Amino acid sequence: MEKLYMLHGFMGTARTHFQHQISYFEDRYELIILDLPGHGDSIIEASDNYIDHTLQSLYSMMNEKGEGYILGLSLGASLAIHIALQKPKLVKGVILTGYSPYIPQELEEVMEKQNDYLLHLEENDIEIAQHFIQLHGDKWKETIQKVIHTMTYNYPGVTKEELQSLKVPVLTLNGSLDCHEVGSVAYIKNSNPDIEVGLIPNAGHTANMDEPDIFNSTVQRFLDRIGQSL
Repeated sequence: MEKLYMLHGFMGTARTHFQHQISYFEDRYELIILDLPGHGDSIIEASDNYIDHTLQSLYSMMNEKGEGYILGLSLGASLAIHIALQKPKLVKGVILTGYSPYIPQELEEVMEKQNDYLLHLEENDIEIAQHFIQLHGDKWKETIQKVIHTMTYNYPGVTKEELQSLKVPVLTLNGSLDCHEVGSVAYIKNSNPDIEVGLIPNAGHTANMDEPDIFNSTVQRFLDRIGQSL
């Protein structure tokens, strides 16, 4: 079986963010289901240099387990595209969702406010804080501090030139409800016409969770096309 690595989003886990994809793809692929550093059952703590340290961990794992496809959501999508750029021989294809290669200027202030909100989450929303404790244990605060600072002030963006240099098949599949994610899809397609893109109606940042049937069938068709060309 071909391998399918699943890289979840910020403050989620593989099984909470990819529940619908696991049940759909588990009989078709060898699923590599993992929690990113600082999340869920991961024994690796979040670090200040979160993106680089996480990428190094993922490279080691993929070198050991072998090449495969990568499905990345949000934070996981940022990691996935950097793996494709830096280690293309490990990657047969990439599916990105909830992804933008840059932070639009109009969202910078929103991101900064979100950063402050999450740093004081116990005061702002105790229910979500308790949910994070259940998912991640005592490490949840440190994970928020390390990751949200990186994503707010050192976003792992990708340039137009880097998008043009991609050597592996890529599908970017965002939801249609958020204007910046619609704009991201257009930017990616304009940068590299070979990248497949799509928008899922009535879906937001987590299109794979909002409209799983459409998402899964679209991803399967993409993977089938790649498989036929390899």
